[in-house]
Amino acid sequence: MSLKGARLLLVLPQLPQDPASGAARSTRTIAAMLAAAGMEVHAVATTASEGADRRDTTAYLRELGIEVTTLPGHTAARVRPELLFEDDGIHYHLLDVGRRDLHAWQRIVGAQFDRIFDQELHAFRPDLLLAFGGLPGDRRRYDRARRQGVRMVFALRNEGYLTPAARDFFAAMDGVLTPSEYLSGAYRAMLDLKSTPLPTPMEPDDVLAAERDPIFFTMINPSPDKGLMLMARLAEELSLERPDIPLLIIESRGSAGKLVAAGLAAGYDLRRHENLMMSPPLAQPKEIYLATRAVLVPSLCREASGRVAAEAVLNAIPPLVSDRGGLPETCNGAGFSLSIPPEITPAQRWPVGKEVVRPWIDLMIRLESDPEFYRKESKRALEASQMYRLENLAPRYVEYFRTILDA
Repeated sequence: MSLKGARLLLVLPQLPQDPASGAARSTRTIAAMLAAAGMEVHAVATTASEGADRRDTTAYLRELGIEVTTLPGHTAARVRPELLFEDDGIHYHLLDVGRRDLHAWQRIVGAQFDRIFDQELHAFRPDLLLAFGGLPGDRRRYDRARRQGVRMVFALRNEGYLTPAARDFFAAMDGVLTPSEYLSGAYRAMLDLKSTPLPTPMEPDDVLAAERDPIFFTMINPSPDKGLMLMARLAEELSLERPDIPLLIIESRGSAGKLVAAGLAAGYDLRRHENLMMSPPLAQPKEIYLATRAVLVPSLCREASGRVAAEAVLNAIPPLVSDRGGLPETCNGAGFSLSIPPEITPAQRWPVGKEVVRPWIDLMIRLESDPEFYRKESKRALEASQMYRLENLAPRYVEYFRTILDA
């Protein structure tokens, strides 16, 4: 079956343009690739965000150049406002959930979201549904779509479903997509689940910095999972040894305050270092990479893939990543994968020892001090990025969804 004329419904429990969620943005990009291939694509989602700032969604979308029509709330038909707009060939219908988080809205305004979903299900009559999210409300919506004969593709982006109880959930899907061989392997080993790993897709307009001035060694989201306790030690030791090398910390779910508190727990105050700079969350990833020399991804969790590393190579930026989960695979031969002792986990309550960060610091010093070394590593990152270029990746996604429709 050709994708031309086929109908896809994208269902997300959060804002598809959420700057704090790589999973939401990746799933949105998949839908945009399918729209470009001739599918008619509608999206039902909310304005919930994984970020802590809870920004005004309409203003944020307009910053991105998207014109929004608002259907007012507090009416007989709508408790909360609803937002309508079109972007990248996708027709969006969003429920404005206000400051409610990713889970609270389902309990409080889930009935309104169900009405929006059912309206699309019966008026649009999709051939295929693409979604992530496995809360009871999500599952009930999937069941209703399945009863209507809609084919289902689930975007699996983490290890949160690695339980025997998830077997029935996945058995009802026509396809399961993952961002890495690592994640597909984890589910195959635990649940005997057949899934299809495809590299994380990214919109060039979101990710590619126009003109780079490579200055900072940048770390995004200083949270326990992402390596807070390693980063606290690294910032202290590097700043003492090479205070001329600038570090940039971008807040997300993890804050600058948490990084400072981690240092204080070990007896040092990171605020005294002039080379250590903090930034609030930025509207688009490409803003991060404008002044980034190398990206630090010292994750202590098992990353499904590590979108930050993929964004880095697309910008010809060398990533320095931990050896956890799918991070080395995401780098595709670029950058450096650094081993962290297995006993160091996200539950670590104090900064790691100096010996753990020594390899990171040595590489950072060389990338800063050796122009030829940096040039070669930048070139290697650019070569690795071919895997993520939409002109190379889009045909693979289009063929996957065509196979689902033909099955």
